[in-house]
Amino acid sequence: MSMNEQQPGWQPRGQQPQSGYENQTLRNSQSQEQSQESEPQPQYYATPQVVPMPPVPMAPAPQYPFQQPQYPQYAAVQAQPQYQQAPQSPSYAAPSQLGAPQQMQAQPQPYVAPVPTPAYVHAPNQPAAWPPQAQYAAPQPLSQPKIQPQPYAYVPPQPPAIAINPRQLWKTWRRRVVNRAMGLAFIYEGMMYVGSIVAVIALGVIMPSWSDSTKGDGIVSLASLVFAMGFLLIMRNRDILTREFWLGGPHRDTYGEPNQLGRISQYGGGRMRAQWFLIFILLGLGVQSVVTLAQMGVSMFGGDLVSPTSESLNESSNTVTMWLYIGLLGPICEEVMFRGVLMKELKPLGKNFAIVTSAFAFGLFHDDFVQGTFAFLFGLILGFVAMEYSLVWSIALHIFNNAILSGVIDTWFAGQLNDSQYAVYTIALTAIGVVGAVVALALYGHGLKQYRMQNRSIPDTYAGWTSPVFIAFVVVNLVLATLLLVEALAS
Repeated sequence: MSMNEQQPGWQPRGQQPQSGYENQTLRNSQSQEQSQESEPQPQYYATPQVVPMPPVPMAPAPQYPFQQPQYPQYAAVQAQPQYQQAPQSPSYAAPSQLGAPQQMQAQPQPYVAPVPTPAYVHAPNQPAAWPPQAQYAAPQPLSQPKIQPQPYAYVPPQPPAIAINPRQLWKTWRRRVVNRAMGLAFIYEGMMYVGSIVAVIALGVIMPSWSDSTKGDGIVSLASLVFAMGFLLIMRNRDILTREFWLGGPHRDTYGEPNQLGRISQYGGGRMRAQWFLIFILLGLGVQSVVTLAQMGVSMFGGDLVSPTSESLNESSNTVTMWLYIGLLGPICEEVMFRGVLMKELKPLGKNFAIVTSAFAFGLFHDDFVQGTFAFLFGLILGFVAMEYSLVWSIALHIFNNAILSGVIDTWFAGQLNDSQYAVYTIALTAIGVVGAVVALALYGHGLKQYRMQNRSIPDTYAGWTSPVFIAFVVVNLVLATLLLVEALAS
């Protein structure tokens, strides 16, 4: 084979194989050129002749075999997700030298004959691997659950439900409060009689000569106070031995019904001024004057209001023991019992109810109609003072009345004046009391009325006086007062 001859399918290096359309175009252009050369044309100047290049046989276009696309195969689904490592970014080789690109030189390569391949290659279809499906259990036939018989639980019989009447509940609670407080006062009075009996027996054994005279009356009265106060301290020591009990202020209830225990309430705490204390003295003197005028009025019509308690106290008031009982220890113990304990325990039913009930019990306690009337009216004043100020101020007012007005001053004038002069003194003192009370009520009566309206009790509160203990207390003291009055009139 010569150098000019070319093998079929050979093409110069560096040229791309041409398609059939390009080969046909090249042949048409060559045939046109040959036809133009065959026709004679005038030549005006010499033209260079173009030597046509022989046609270059082109290799046929390569045929690429058809390949079945390969689908990716997925692995079976795992129970838990498999975490793969994050793909790393591709690393590139660093250029050896920055600058102008180097010129590539073509190197001769040996000729390699193409290897014919079949036109189509049918790859077998391979099914994709699908994740396994969950296996479900075969359906079971429905069956009714078997019910085991259970023994019946024993239900104890319950009492029938009774409708609660709020009005009846209020009455029951009110009666309990009054019974508790009045029961304590009743026992206090009973302990005084027990102490008096014990003192009389002991005095008759130790000093027989004093048993028939008035010298031992003061000792017997003091002994009765010791017994009564001893009982009261045992029953109410947690209340009496506190600062708030004497000076007033907010305190925690430690006695009473279950709904009263632990409750914070206000008892006293007001600030007493001198002018107010003077007004309370005038009101007390006015009460005493009213009782004195009542006695004078009855005597003017031929009657006589005898006071057995006053006559007994006048006969024995010349002894130190009786003066201590009337002017000092007696007022203290009575205020502790009636204004400190009784009125405080009745306070949940209303201030007005507590003041009036304690004053009424205080009047019955004296077992004397005349003295009891004065004690009731004066007890209203003492109750207001203790409720709004403190127990100390009510004790001071009580001591001033017993020791000064009815004690030292009255005894001194009775010893220094004759009967007519003493009568003038009594009338003058009565007039001062009446005028002073009228002036005080004219100035401050409106305020007292407002106080009464603001602190009035709810309806049916005074029905608490129908409690059994209260009724027993009233009946016993009325019987004793009647017996003492009959004895005084008979003598």
